[in-house]
Amino acid sequence: MHKGDKRSAKRQPVKYTAWIAPKPGDFHGCVLADVSDTGARIKVEDSDKIPDRFMLLLAKNAKARRPCLVVWRKPKELGVHFEAMPGKSRAEGVVASPSLAPAAEGSDEPAPAEKA
Repeated sequence: MHKGDKRSAKRQPVKYTAWIAPKPGDFHGCVLADVSDTGARIKVEDSDKIPDRFMLLLAKNAKARRPCLVVWRKPKELGVHFEAMPGKSRAEGVVASPSLAPAAEGSDEPAPAEKA
């Protein structure tokens, strides 16, 4: 961690396609820029269009998902804290470094983000 960094969990840099779901059926594409056991930095088109609380989907089939609370915003980035899933501790199943291998064709798993 950087000197002065107040985070309790180590961040892992990633570049991983995901989706923000403010409500069922409403999806916004995003890219995870880094992730830890407690939260993530997410790149978005317009952070003002994203509510303070949402579900982060790591796969289109919603099997891998995390409820998030926005803790900071920049025009094209969000910092989020992972909230506990109902009936689970926050750390259960949190993906600290998702696989960046391309998904099999026809799979609901996300493909890695394209490099800019």
